[in-house]
Amino acid sequence: MAGWHRVIVFAALLLMQLLLAWPASAEDARPLRGVALVIGESRYESLPALPNPANDARAVAQLLGSLGFEVSSIPDGDGPRLARGLKHFVEDAAGADVALLYYSGHGIEAGGENYLVPVEADASSLSDPANRLVPVSALLAQLKASVPVAIVLLDACRTNPFPPGATLAAPSGAATVAAAGLDLARGAAPLADASGAPQSLGEVIGFAAEPGHAALDGEPGGNSPYTAALLKHLAAGGFAFGDVMTMVAEEVYVKTGGRQLPWTNASLRRLLYFGQAPEETGGDEASIRSERRKLLLTIAATPAEQRSMVETVAAQNEVPLDQLYGMLGALRVDTSSGPGDLQAQLAAGARKLREILAQHDTETRQDPELIRLSGLADRAQSEGAIQLALTFRARASARAEEIDKQLDEAEANIRQRRLELADTFADHARTAILNFDYRTAARRYEDAFRQAERWDPKTAFIYKIFEADALTDQGMIKGENAALSEAVDVYEAAKLLPGVTVFTGGPAGVAINEGITLTALAARENGTARVEQAIEVYEDALKIFTRKRTPALWATVLINLGNAYDLMGQRAGGAAYYAKAMEAFRQATKVYTKKTNPDEWAGLQNNIGNEFTALGDGGDARKNYTAAIEAFHAALTVWTRDKVPMQWAMALGNLAVSLQKLGDITDDTEKLEESRAAFQDVLEFRTRQTQPVDWANTQNNLGSVLLSLGQRGKCPDCFTQAIAAFDKAHEVITRKLDPFTWATITYNQGRAYRFIGDAENSVPLYRKALEQMDLALTELKRDKSPVIWGKTHSVRGEILLAIGTRTHDRASLLAARDAFIAARDIFREQHYSSGFEGFYKKELDLVEQQLARAK
Repeated sequence: MAGWHRVIVFAALLLMQLLLAWPASAEDARPLRGVALVIGESRYESLPALPNPANDARAVAQLLGSLGFEVSSIPDGDGPRLARGLKHFVEDAAGADVALLYYSGHGIEAGGENYLVPVEADASSLSDPANRLVPVSALLAQLKASVPVAIVLLDACRTNPFPPGATLAAPSGAATVAAAGLDLARGAAPLADASGAPQSLGEVIGFAAEPGHAALDGEPGGNSPYTAALLKHLAAGGFAFGDVMTMVAEEVYVKTGGRQLPWTNASLRRLLYFGQAPEETGGDEASIRSERRKLLLTIAATPAEQRSMVETVAAQNEVPLDQLYGMLGALRVDTSSGPGDLQAQLAAGARKLREILAQHDTETRQDPELIRLSGLADRAQSEGAIQLALTFRARASARAEEIDKQLDEAEANIRQRRLELADTFADHARTAILNFDYRTAARRYEDAFRQAERWDPKTAFIYKIFEADALTDQGMIKGENAALSEAVDVYEAAKLLPGVTVFTGGPAGVAINEGITLTALAARENGTARVEQAIEVYEDALKIFTRKRTPALWATVLINLGNAYDLMGQRAGGAAYYAKAMEAFRQATKVYTKKTNPDEWAGLQNNIGNEFTALGDGGDARKNYTAAIEAFHAALTVWTRDKVPMQWAMALGNLAVSLQKLGDITDDTEKLEESRAAFQDVLEFRTRQTQPVDWANTQNNLGSVLLSLGQRGKCPDCFTQAIAAFDKAHEVITRKLDPFTWATITYNQGRAYRFIGDAENSVPLYRKALEQMDLALTELKRDKSPVIWGKTHSVRGEILLAIGTRTHDRASLLAARDAFIAARDIFREQHYSSGFEGFYKKELDLVEQQLARAK
């Protein structure tokens, strides 16, 4: 690798062991004494706090205690406390064989010296570092003068906590604080043997990251990568301390994906061993630890050029570094081959590793031995011990073969039993649907699918489709957008099932139902993306389902396509989409006639009526609304309340809408009363408990016809009743659930307050109406819902004109003019009948008259 790397220099002369004895000779055999000071600085008062040093320090202190050290700890120490603690530590080290200092917290480098930073340090500490910061080189010199072996481990290579470019008042003059990381100590305090000191066997200074680089702090609440590696390997039995620090460095390297490279500078004149006793040896878990450590030492010996190659391949293929190194051994990569051959083998290994990781079986196992062996294999693989993982997998497979024989004996009649369970779950689902409990139905159909999936793919596929259909009903009827999204996912999954061939057209057949769900979801959202997706699904389906080959499916696709065109007309505006929808429905009537398919024919009449209603003001309004009423009446000759109550309620509600619109343009109170009565009949069937969304939409429509009756003075409390209806609708249709419909209800509430304002000549009520219109416009956008956007601006202009007329407020009158112009322009774009031009000319003339008076 380019740049700094770990530097470990050990002169192996004699052997010493902590916890055991000097093994050089029988005369030297005696217990060794080790002292340790553990410092964790987390709660900085002025500098950025560090969440993990406290956790790191506690864990390291516990480990060192288990290794036989006499441990002292300083959590969150200020300058004076650190000074006292370090002084006592140096004194304690005088009678010890090994002294180990561990520090986790902020650390800086300036002028060739590394400093530990107490918790109360701030920018002023840089001007008087002798009293506020702790120089590392001087501390190491003091330890070396007191104890044969001194070890300093610094997990302090974080970014500079002081302002960029800050300088420190060092004895040799001002020195700039390094932006990140510590460095090899080059300060004034020498590391040479002090006079009168015990015979020095050397010192070790370990940094969490290479010089000049910042170390990672780790996930909040955990440990830093460096400390985690120390905890994992410091107790390794049978390894010299130099090898342990190599393993620590490589552990950090692979776990951080090469982003952090610990660095150790050591000069030991004897081999130092830790941890002969604390770790258990033998057994499966110990074999995983052993293989991991062998791998880390192998990684350390890998040439820099090859390490760089491994890192590149791992990053490109998004696989863990340690597992890729482990994979090399399993694949028997020839590391002596040329760079090109090696890179090709590495890439092949990485691809294979990625496949293995992607195919990992996460299903829950029940057999205790399978659970144990699979867990061991998983851990071995994650540690890069690929060969050992293969051994565990082989043992697990052997156990699986035993279980397989047992299952063969038990599965003689399993198919019939499984299908019986599937039928039971499906029966539950069907009954749940009768009770409008579509969520339970979906869950039970999923259960049925799971039971049948292995034994009867075609039946299992049908259950999967029924599951998606039930989720669609849950979303459409209960108002759960999440259920609609789930349904889309289930349809997509169904397209990939082997039993999909049971549907005519296969995946294209599934797409017919999926398009219905997409259209329903689109109706709840602003914009046209979902409905455009649905239109594309249906237009593609028509390439497969033709009238000649599959007339019924052809007609079904046309019906769904017409519904999508209708919604696109609502979103994008203009009569063109409504005309397309009308043509699609009329084409479908060539297959679905009243004589051959009465129910489907009735549905088409209902849809045709909706298109006439939608065309309404865009052409000959009276003719369009009359044609709509005739179509709905035709549908109701087949869809009766006794026979198909849900369809009856739908057609009757649509009839009520067209009756209201015809009554509005013809000033026919009788038609409006018919509309109100029809909505009230629908509400007897559509309850909030069983059909909350349809109930709320009907309340909104009922409120609208009440406004029309109130305008004609035929109902003194109609406006109050209308507001109550709109409030009920808002209880179910929230802004989060269905922002578009919520906005239309809010628009209607604004109209209600406007009419009450007219009746009472009340400016405050006009202002309340204006608030509702402005609130509606936060969701209604010109590019996404042009028609209702234009209507909202039109009513908003009328309200502002009323306010300006009564208050002579020029700002209100100017705003009214802008609103009328915006509405007029959008209706011009939508090619509405020319009659609307006269309305806006009259309103704009009134505005100009009032502006003249306001002068």
